Amino acid sequence: MCYYLYALNFIFLHSLQIDSYMIATNKQKAVLKVTADIRGKILDGSFPAGMQLSQEDIASTFDVSRTPVREALQILAGEELIEIPSSGRATVTVISPSDVLEKFELRALIETKLIGLAIPVMSANNIAEARVLAENLQSCTAEQWTDFNYQFHEALYRPANRPTMQKFVKELYYRHYSRLDTLVKSRRNVPRSLREHHELISLCEEGDIEGAYYKLETHIMMGGYALVEQLKALLNKDNL
Repeated sequence: MCYYLYALNFIFLHSLQIDSYMIATNKQKAVLKVTADIRGKILDGSFPAGMQLSQEDIASTFDVSRTPVREALQILAGEELIEIPSSGRATVTVISPSDVLEKFELRALIETKLIGLAIPVMSANNIAEARVLAENLQSCTAEQWTDFNYQFHEALYRPANRPTMQKFVKELYYRHYSRLDTLVKSRRNVPRSLREHHELISLCEEGDIEGAYYKLETHIMMGGYALVEQLKALLNKDNL
């Protein structure tokens, strides 16, 4: 009799654990789905800058409760795609030229530090890898450029062995490209970028830390200034 009661109790508790797991799994799936959908609409322009996002409308669209919607909005706020005020609705973040420029400035500060740390310990294999990645950029598509370009820069910095700094650089890189992808593609100066990549490789191979530092700083900031000016022109046009 005791064994029978023990077995029933075990089955009951086990079923509760399964139910709890299923609820948690379904909630996680809902959060991921809502997050991905809103992120996609922001990045493709379907949800323009300044648009208000209603938790009730989103929950109704996805047929979920407001809990996964709130969690999804918190994730997107962490990605700087939306702003959540202390009161009122969340809104799609307005792209600020000054914010974009600051991200380029941060990239330049960190990446020049990384290249300075990397050059003294670069091997022939590191240089060879960077050359292959630079060659890949010559034949890649516009859609592949962003990833291939990051891979090239990452290869130059990897010998520095600063994973935290590199992770931060990656976040900055993809964050300022994600919302400006169309503008970046239309205004990218490919010949200049390719030329400067090869110049960077030569400076690294020569062990010229100072030369590589200034070449990389110019490489990053020239792209940043050009993008910011185009963004200002676009915003001014929209305000006419």
